[in-house]
Amino acid sequence: MPRGFAAAMGAVVLLAVATADEQGMIDYRKDVMLSMAAHLSALTELLAGGLELDEGHVETQATSLGLNAQLVSSLFPPGSDEGDTSALPGIWQRPEQFLNRAEAAEREGRNLVAAAGSGDREFMVQSLRRLADACRNCHRDFRFEQED
Repeated sequence: MPRGFAAAMGAVVLLAVATADEQGMIDYRKDVMLSMAAHLSALTELLAGGLELDEGHVETQATSLGLNAQLVSSLFPPGSDEGDTSALPGIWQRPEQFLNRAEAAEREGRNLVAAAGSGDREFMVQSLRRLADACRNCHRDFRFEQED
C-alpha cells in the first residue's frame, strides 16, 4: 500500500473517531438536559400538590435535578460545538459569560439539593424557581430556539 494512501486512510479514521467522540459528548449533554427537564417537570407536578405520594418523591426529584444541574459547566468541552446540537457558538466564543451562567445553575442546583434535604416545602419551591430562572437565562443566550 502506498505510504501516502495509508496516511490518508489513517487521517480519515482519526477524523471519524474524533467526530464520533464529539457527537457522543453532544448526545450525552442532550441526555443530561432532557433528564433535568424531566425532573423539573416531575418536581413541579409534585410541588403543585394533588398527588397521593409521600415526600420521598419530592426529595428524590429535587436531589436528582440539583445534582444534574451541577454538571452543566462540564458538558460543553472544546470540540463539542459541531454536530447535531442546539448549543450556540457563543458558549465557546464567550466562555467566561457562559461559565458565569453555568455556575449560577450549578449553585442553584446545590441550593435545591439542600432544600430537598430540609423538608421545607417553601424553601424547595423558591430554590426550584431560582434554578429554573438560571436555566432560562442560560438558554436565552446560548441555545438555539426550539420549534414546537
